[in-house]
Amino acid sequence: MKRLVSCLFLSALGLSAAAYADDASNYPDRPVRIVVPFAPGGASDVITRKIADKLSPRLKQQVIVDNRAGGNTIIASEHVVNSPKDGYTIYSTNTTLVQMPMLYSSARYDEEKDFTPLAQCCGAPLVLVVRSDSPVKTAPELFDYVKARPGTTSYGTSGAGGTQHLLSETLKRTTGMDSVHVPYKGEAPLMSDFLGGRIDWYIATPITIAPHIRSGRVRPLAVTGNERIPMFPDIPTFKEQGVARLDVVGWYGLFAPAGTPQAIVDRLSEELVQVLKEPDINAYVAENGLVPTALGAEEFARRLPAFRETFRTMITENNIKIE
Repeated sequence: MKRLVSCLFLSALGLSAAAYADDASNYPDRPVRIVVPFAPGGASDVITRKIADKLSPRLKQQVIVDNRAGGNTIIASEHVVNSPKDGYTIYSTNTTLVQMPMLYSSARYDEEKDFTPLAQCCGAPLVLVVRSDSPVKTAPELFDYVKARPGTTSYGTSGAGGTQHLLSETLKRTTGMDSVHVPYKGEAPLMSDFLGGRIDWYIATPITIAPHIRSGRVRPLAVTGNERIPMFPDIPTFKEQGVARLDVVGWYGLFAPAGTPQAIVDRLSEELVQVLKEPDINAYVAENGLVPTALGAEEFARRLPAFRETFRTMITENNIKIE
């Protein structure tokens, strides 16, 4: 009887393994969904739709974009975590995936344990700006100007706890500036108040601020990261101007729920990297002030721990907590 039970158990394992392999080899056999934690129309949404259009013929299945905005991206992140781990739900998001659990104790996911990297789409540098009527012409001049007026200047962000907020607080701490934070619900109302003179400076997304830089209404002072960006090659980095702590650059990337079969993760990563290398995808990314990277799952995963610790340090040092 024991031998019979043992044989039946081993046979079941063999059948399970065969079924698993068959499932992976036949993947996908129905439409694949890419969840985006932002409303339609933004850079993340548009890039994801371009990726979906290219990915569909490679997978020989329809690839659907599913926008689930709200909750500072937490709603979408938790939805993906609770989705089946079968490769039919992909997550297209940005650095908020890492930041939110560090900022919100109510976030019911662990980025490190609950998600498997598939590919990094691009780097996302930001630009420090003032209006053209400001008396300051360089980043060091802004630091001195703000320090000479403690608590009387202000800066804006597109939301508390986002990358703009964390980098701005790090900049204040590093340079000794005392400036009031004004959080907005998105960058559109922030931009309106900034151009209207109601806030003094902010760290902007390149694609949003680019038209106003070109029109002469806005003066760019510095970009994050270790290198200047193709969209604005004349703007020096913070590092070039003596502020090393602003060398961090955000990203846009794609993930699967942890537990997705490795064969499916490998397939998706390979296909996504090929899509991200397409000339028109690269062109759109660069036109939006982003930096094409097209990193596969392994390389993206290797880079995440350092990025995670950088943001953890920024949050801890600046005592940022949001509830």
